[in-house]
Order: sequence, then structure tokens, then C-alpha cells
Amino acid sequence: MSRNNLEIKLERNSFGQTIVTHQYTNHPLRLSNVFRLDAADMRTAYLYLTNTSPGLLAGDNLSLSLQLEKGVSLYLTDQAAIKVHAMPITATKATTNIKIKVEAAARLELVAEPLILFADAALEQTTDIQLHSDAELFWSEIILPGRLARGEWYEFRYYFSQLEITSMAEEVCFRDTIHLEGKHNLFKHSDIFASKPVLANLILVQPHTDLEVLSQKLENLEAANCPDLLLGSSVLPNNKGLLIRVLASKTLQIKKYIKYALNSVRHLTNRSSLPYIPK
Repeated sequence: MSRNNLEIKLERNSFGQTIVTHQYTNHPLRLSNVFRLDAADMRTAYLYLTNTSPGLLAGDNLSLSLQLEKGVSLYLTDQAAIKVHAMPITATKATTNIKIKVEAAARLELVAEPLILFADAALEQTTDIQLHSDAELFWSEIILPGRLARGEWYEFRYYFSQLEITSMAEEVCFRDTIHLEGKHNLFKHSDIFASKPVLANLILVQPHTDLEVLSQKLENLEAANCPDLLLGSSVLPNNKGLLIRVLASKTLQIKKYIKYALNSVRHLTNRSSLPYIPK
């Protein structure tokens, strides 16, 4: 059985700081050193994930394993956008598999850089998150249906993603499946997709937050200063959290909203705002 391209385990040290206690990386993935970007919150570790290859190519199969032990606080992001290159042969595709475990009183903020689907790209992604009932999760992803600045738009083959959140007893709490067609998408010329081609998904599991208050804040696009977005939110099963879908005309608009959403969560849990994240 082949080993993961990336394996990370994090724990808290005697000073209450989150540290990496196990790390394994294999080409093309690399992990940064731990950064402490918020002097008021030394518990949280900030990490960058880097892909040293040009992007995802036909036949690529990347696997990641991330384990957060009790009380860990992690902010994880990519160094740059992920490019999914052309795979014109019908049977070819790239795959990514992500496995995450978040123990009691731990929190994970995973803010991914955009995924860019080039013409003829095909990507299948599975994400399995095992989440303690007392753990917190902020998950965001951005999907670009092509190199929009070049006029490339919905020329990829397909994007398939399945995300599943389970309890520590491996009971399914939530499952989200996305199958986005590219060149054969019947709706790509509709007014909504044509004017707002950038997509984003946010999943928030916050057991210590009033979901009604949080939902109201996140749907207030004037407060977010993002009036041009299209947004829809729904409560996860058993009131476990929120699922948010966003459409925008530009990537920067989506990134601005994601930052607002994360800061809203942080403020409602008595934490400081997200510090500057250099890239």
C-alpha cells in the first residue's frame, strides 16, 4: 500500500502552543514551518501547503492525511492556486484524497486557494473528515471553471467532489457531493453562470456558536461589503453547522467574503480577527 503524499499530526505542547509532532512529505507536496502570526493567540499554528509541480496532470493521485489532537488550533492554506491541466484522453483524470481527524476541543480553519480547471481537465476529489462533537471546523474552497482572464470558460471535462463528515464513532453526520460538468454543461450560458462564474463552498461546524446569529451575519452582504455576490445557506443535519454556496464574477470578491465569514466566526467565539496572511 502506497504512503500518503503528505501526513501531518499536530498536538499542543506544555506551553499550550500547537506544534507539528509528525510530518511526512513526498513529491510534489511540501509543508512550511509553523508560523505564529497572531501575538494575541499563540495557541494557533499557521501552516502553508505548497505543490512544487506545475499542477495536477493526467494520472496524478495525491493523498493527504491530517490529524489534530485534543485542543489543537490550526489555520491551513495553500501557497498558491491549484492548476488542473488538460487531460484530453477521455479515460484519464487526476484524483485527490484527503483524510482529516479533529479531536475534542480542537479547531481547523482550512482556507484553500482557488482550484483552476483548465480546458479538458478532469478531477475527482474525496474528502473524509472525522470530527469530534466538541471540535470546530471552517472549510472553504473556490472553483474557477477555466482561466477566465484568457476567456477560457467551462471548457474542462468535469469536476467531481464528495465530502463526508463523520463522528468519532464513524456515524455519517453530513455528506456533500458536487458533480460539475464543463464543456457539456447545459447551463453554462445561463445568466447566473455567465455573469458569476466563480464558485465557492463553505462548511462551518461551530458547536459553541448560535447558528441563527451566525447565519444572519453571514447572509448580510452589506456588512460583508460584498453586495454583488449570490449566496445561499442551509443548516446542516441536526443543527451541526452551516453550508454556504457563493457565486461571484471575480475571485477577489469571493476571497473577501471568505475572510469576512471567518472573522465573523472568530468574533462570535471571542477570538481576534484573522491576521495578515503573507503569500
